[in-house]
Amino acid sequence: MKITESIHMIHEVKGANSYLLLNKEEVAVIDTGMPGNALRIIAYVKTLGRDPASIKWIVLTHSDIDHSGSAAELKRLTNAEVAIHKLDAPRLSGEMKRKETKGAMGIIFSMMSPFMRFTPVKADVLLEDSSEIAGLTVIHTPGHTEGSISLYQPEEALFVGDALRISGQDLFALPSGSMSVNVGQGIDSVRKISEFRFTFLLPGHGPPITSDASTKLREFVTKGFKNE
Repeated sequence: MKITESIHMIHEVKGANSYLLLNKEEVAVIDTGMPGNALRIIAYVKTLGRDPASIKWIVLTHSDIDHSGSAAELKRLTNAEVAIHKLDAPRLSGEMKRKETKGAMGIIFSMMSPFMRFTPVKADVLLEDSSEIAGLTVIHTPGHTEGSISLYQPEEALFVGDALRISGQDLFALPSGSMSVNVGQGIDSVRKISEFRFTFLLPGHGPPITSDASTKLREFVTKGFKNE
């Protein structure tokens, strides 16, 4: 699905939304979905007339398996460099245990875990707030995880990972407490990204917002994180 000339969303990916950012000679993959998606991502890149070898970056908004599950395999197939915030890198590499999910979702994930084969991968690039990668600026937006990030294409687009969810047509939702390491930080992160200007908001879950997204986000924050 083409969002702009340089941004595509890959519908075939299972798990979280996966996006491509196309530059003249290089492709960046933003989040890879669950394990088993690497060939789907490569197949989509080929439909655009690009060689899979042009995939130079795998940029992860955070380390949760539904966003990073295919990073190791995609790196193996393309030799792309994996980039993630330094605080989430140890969970991605297996040096720290994966984030615990609380409540009913935690029970569901624990039941599913034997069927979700996550391959750890060591990051090639450790990101911080204000880092630049693939023409994007990193915005540290902790709350969902310690090292969650958003990625900003100035005046154009904001990739938010799980800092926000889109629950319907232009309807924002904060991540649930059971899926977050720090709800207060998450709220502060949403306030932080609401100060930026962009047309497109590209979430990890739910449909992208494709018009006047920054104005809509500021209204959501101004109304106390309510859509109406």
